[in-house]
Amino acid sequence: MTLSKICSSTLILLAFTIPVSTAMTYIVLGIFLLFWILDNFKNPLKELTVIIKSNPVAMAGCTFFLIHLAGLIYTHADQEKILESTQNGGKFLFIAMAMIYLKEEKNVRAVLISFISAMGLVLILSYLIRMSMVPGFIPVKGTPLNCYVFHDHIKHNTFMAFTVFVTAVLAGSSKTLKAQVLWTGVSFLSLINVLFMVNGRTGHLIVLILLVYYFFSWSSRKSIVVLSIICICMGLLLWIYPSNSLLTRARIAVNEIKAWKYGEPASNISSSGLRLEFYTNSLKLIKKSPFIGTGTGSFKSSYSELIKDTGFNRSDNPHNEFLMAGVQFGLVGILVLLSFFITQWWYAASLQKNKKILLARGFTLTIMAACMVASPLQDSAEGWFFALMSATLFAPQGYTLT
Repeated sequence: MTLSKICSSTLILLAFTIPVSTAMTYIVLGIFLLFWILDNFKNPLKELTVIIKSNPVAMAGCTFFLIHLAGLIYTHADQEKILESTQNGGKFLFIAMAMIYLKEEKNVRAVLISFISAMGLVLILSYLIRMSMVPGFIPVKGTPLNCYVFHDHIKHNTFMAFTVFVTAVLAGSSKTLKAQVLWTGVSFLSLINVLFMVNGRTGHLIVLILLVYYFFSWSSRKSIVVLSIICICMGLLLWIYPSNSLLTRARIAVNEIKAWKYGEPASNISSSGLRLEFYTNSLKLIKKSPFIGTGTGSFKSSYSELIKDTGFNRSDNPHNEFLMAGVQFGLVGILVLLSFFITQWWYAASLQKNKKILLARGFTLTIMAACMVASPLQDSAEGWFFALMSATLFAPQGYTLT
């Protein structure tokens, strides 16, 4: 087996480990990095430079990584936060590094199948949790009332929401009735899992955005009919099961927002209230250093200094990636991060086939929605999911999914 083959195989394995195990994810990443260095040892920048020059997504990612390096010059963060933030920026460089081994369509297809397989396992276990039938030797985290499996409910629902979309695209592009029925079934079961079995509001938001995008992208009366049927089915489920996680979490969010008061500390048990508090205070930090921010990894120390002796809740991230970029790198950081997502959306149009465009843009919507209400790029599982899928779905070659 060649070094190149080992690298592509580790990327395929990585797609499976990300939704399943953080420890295994870092082991696989370590293996990939080792063999990437060995494979590119003679001329480490040759392939990387070609990818960056030829692929706008890779170039935009490297630009955001370079901003993290530039922010090291003027940061006042401690060493731990500097290393952590630099690693988060490194996920954007990883996109170009991984694209080197995703130029063949079979590797791209294998990565997607590996991720769907892992999520299939997660889906089965989630339903078993609901029925209290999980075998004792399988370590799961959730309960029958909140059926997340290996990661917390936020990560679970983010990954599962994207799975709903991917399998819906596969159902729509399948050429045989058997495949259409299979992927439609998986997509529907995943949708039920996201909306009614797991208390992850980020996933609720993502899946609703993706469903709207998916059906309206059909540009036909058929899409309106199917969307109407799904809405009716969802409405019936909400009416029959009013204590479901979707309505329950929505009511909690509304009450928390109503209870929050600007300029006063939010309750530490109010998820929405805390987010609003973090958002408003983060904007104050950006206002104090609007152009280049306070440097790489500086959010925690800057935020702690801002709220000192005020009674506000401490935080090491604002639960919003755009605000995180704004605090660390000012308006420059916000614009570069936003331009990265715009580049993804624009570049997707060059993928030619409709299902490839759907997947690429659906992924962009997934990450952008998550970035508005959380800090997924700061997280290990969600962050590496973002990096790997960015490399996979925007890889510089043509590929097929079925």
